[in-house]
Amino acid sequence: MTTKLIALNVLLAAGIGATVWQLNVRWTAAAIQREKTLHVRVKPVTVAPVAPAPKPEAPTPAQYAQVAEKNLFSSDRNPTVVIEPVKVDPPKPMPPLPVVYGVMGLPSGARAIMAEKPGQQSRSIRTGDTIGEFKVLALDTQNVAFDWNGKEVKRRIDELVDRSNAPTQNNQGPAAPAAAAAAPAPPQPSGPATSKDVGIELTPGVHACRPGENSPAGTVIDGFRKTITYSPFGATCRWVK
Repeated sequence: MTTKLIALNVLLAAGIGATVWQLNVRWTAAAIQREKTLHVRVKPVTVAPVAPAPKPEAPTPAQYAQVAEKNLFSSDRNPTVVIEPVKVDPPKPMPPLPVVYGVMGLPSGARAIMAEKPGQQSRSIRTGDTIGEFKVLALDTQNVAFDWNGKEVKRRIDELVDRSNAPTQNNQGPAAPAAAAAAPAPPQPSGPATSKDVGIELTPGVHACRPGENSPAGTVIDGFRKTITYSPFGATCRWVK
């Protein structure tokens, strides 16, 4: 047993000695190679001078047109600017004005029996109300002013009175149109009117009609024009200056 241990120790000692000797040899060879490399002189190399590249020519402005006209990513691109004309809608035509079946002068203000169209249902209208596309701005027993699309439209009551006298049988509106239609027709004029047919003055410029005077509406005497308005209470006659 002792002999084997001695032999093993001898082998280990021999291996360690061989390893140290090998490291010494390689260290010495590396040092010699380093000394040779550090002291080697490098020969300078002569480099020929580099000639400068020729300067490119500056492009002319006319050559840029092809860039705008021949775009590979947008085939419809071109330098022509198309200005579309401004589209102007034609003015909207004004619809027919409402029709009037009668006007009443009340302490709270004048009221008119109106319908949007002849034959349609009528109703009571006062200043500020809206009928169809029209708004009533001002109303009295003689004149009315409407607002339509910001435009003021003035008319006389006589011009808006429905004189068709053809109400439909199915009209379910108030009794105002029926009362106006059912009012007895004035008697035929017996002779030309004179200045004495203008009655007493009601308001400045407005006179009452003399009882029994039966000249037609529109008669003019001494600067006064005869007007007849219809309401649920019957016909009202006045001479207006």
